Amino acid sequence: MKQLPSLLILTTIFLLVACSPHPASGVWKASTDNDYGIDKLTMAFDGKAHFITTKRNYAEWHCFWTASSKTETDLKCTPSTNPEQEESYTLMINDQGFAELKHSDKQITSFIRLDENPSPKK
Repeated sequence: MKQLPSLLILTTIFLLVACSPHPASGVWKASTDNDYGIDKLTMAFDGKAHFITTKRNYAEWHCFWTASSKTETDLKCTPSTNPEQEESYTLMINDQGFAELKHSDKQITSFIRLDENPSPKK
């Protein structure tokens, strides 16, 4: 029975670590101008993402994202102007905590993380 508290502590630590959010989740602010006119990217904890393009066919983009590695996510996005159209994007986070968004293997812009909650406000 002496092992029960140790086992309980280890199990709790394991569950807490397993439930930590992916480094991509959060609110990201573009650190550079870009051809798409993306200013902000929101990566919610529930696997949804959102951004707006203002320079290429103004649209709100609604995405579902999945982690492909510890530092990379794949986004499947549809624009508000054509919900039948789906495009793929990739968000990569580097060791310094900056992110890069790519579309068709072309870098769109770099991001810095903002201190904001990516969950929708109720």
